[in-house]
Amino acid sequence: MINTIGIIGGSGQMGVMFEREFRRLGKEVLTSDIDSMRLEKNLVAKSDLIIVSVPIDESSKVVKRISPWLKENQLLSDFCSVKSKIIPSMLETEAAVISSHPMFGSMRDISKQNIILLPVREKKFLAKCQRLYQDLGLNVVVIDDWKKHDVSMSFIQGLMHFFHIVFTQTLKSKDVDLATLLSICSPVYQANFAFTCRILQRDPHLYTHILMDNPENVVVLKSFIEQAQQSLKLIQKKDESAFMENFVSYRDYLGNFGEIFSNQSDFLIDKIKEYSP
Repeated sequence: MINTIGIIGGSGQMGVMFEREFRRLGKEVLTSDIDSMRLEKNLVAKSDLIIVSVPIDESSKVVKRISPWLKENQLLSDFCSVKSKIIPSMLETEAAVISSHPMFGSMRDISKQNIILLPVREKKFLAKCQRLYQDLGLNVVVIDDWKKHDVSMSFIQGLMHFFHIVFTQTLKSKDVDLATLLSICSPVYQANFAFTCRILQRDPHLYTHILMDNPENVVVLKSFIEQAQQSLKLIQKKDESAFMENFVSYRDYLGNFGEIFSNQSDFLIDKIKEYSP
């Protein structure tokens, strides 16, 4: 059983949220942060599960600092978005290692959200860890190869965040009158703008390191720019035939997901129409 959980970085948004959720299950939760590092040794000694919940660029330093206190009968985990920064350091410890990535930020109700578990050196802890997060109401996704995580995140986070940031950058560069623009937008375009604003309202330090610390991002973003340039050339040439042929091929690539998520967008748009700021 995982009864006592230590969260290093417990005063951050994710640390505070998971402390609340673990306590809701009746778990004993110990926390420390940058102002209470003196508590780390006791936290590690008493915890069945130690979670590193600190900025990506600080994560490896924390693991190396607590490494001498970790034992093989303990489970070491983290909440980092980029695994290549922390997992090599985790593997240098004696502890079992199951990295994790909550695919959501701070919120009041975390039920039905996704969390990824990466069993790197799980030593029979995986079932216990899965049960812990399932008891919180989370959807648990297990990925056996942690390196695939960073590849996947280069599309889910790297490409998506980059798109929203550059979209806003383009609006700013053209000094767009946002009030006028949004008064014209239908709920479809408002939804896209809403997700852009959601990204830009978050912690700039976090998103900077999500984009800059995952080496897979550069490969994907270069490809994105190349594809954008190809499409731009077709628009400049007014090559309707080629553009429409590509459009249909992209729709075919989406397969059944196209209809499923198009219907989901209808649901979201209906909800947006009900929202009043």
